[in-house]
Amino acid sequence: MPKKTFFSLPEKKRNTVIEASKKEFSRVPLANALVANIIIDAKIPRGSFYQYFEDIEDCFYFIVDEYSKEIKTRLIMNIKDFNGDLIKSYHSLFLYILDMMEEEKNKDYFENLFLNMNHRVQKMFTPNFNDGLNNIISMVDISKLNIQGKHQIGYVIDIIESLMIHNIVETYNRHVPKDKKIEIFERELILVSKGIVK
Repeated sequence: MPKKTFFSLPEKKRNTVIEASKKEFSRVPLANALVANIIIDAKIPRGSFYQYFEDIEDCFYFIVDEYSKEIKTRLIMNIKDFNGDLIKSYHSLFLYILDMMEEEKNKDYFENLFLNMNHRVQKMFTPNFNDGLNNIISMVDISKLNIQGKHQIGYVIDIIESLMIHNIVETYNRHVPKDKKIEIFERELILVSKGIVK
C-alpha cells in the first residue's frame, strides 16, 4: 500500500499521480510498465514517486485495490437491494462491471488487467474475511439456496465469482459483444442455480 506521504498529499496532486499511473497501466501490463512514464505524466521527480510507493508494483496494486473496493461495495448494496438474493446480486454486479469496463477511461486499463490477471489480482476482486465476507454471508437469504447451511455460502460465492471472472477474461480473449456476454453469464448462473445433476 502507498506510504503515509502519498495520503498526506493534497487531493489534486494525489489524483494527478493516480491518473498518471492508470494511464501507464492502461498502456501496458504491469510487467512492462515504467516509473519513468508515470513521473513524466504526473510531473513529479523520481524521488517523489518512491516517497509515495515502495515500487511500481505497490502503485499497481493500490489502483487495483481501489477498483476492488468499489466492486465489493456494489456487491453489498446489491445483496441489500435484492433482499439477500445472491444470484440476482451477482447478475447485477456483472452488468455493473461490464459498464465500468466499457467506459472510455477504463477500457485499456481493464483489458490489460484481466488479460494479465494473476492470483493476487483475482483474490483482490473476491470478498474475503478481511473485507467483510462474514457480513456478506449474514446478509444472504439462505432459503433461496439449495445448501445445508450458511457455512456453504462461501463455496457458492467462489463458484459464482470464478464464472464471472472467467466470462470477463473471455470477453477480451474472444471479443464477445456485450449482449452475448450477458447471455452466456445468465445461462451459467441458471446452471449454478439449478445444479447440473438430475
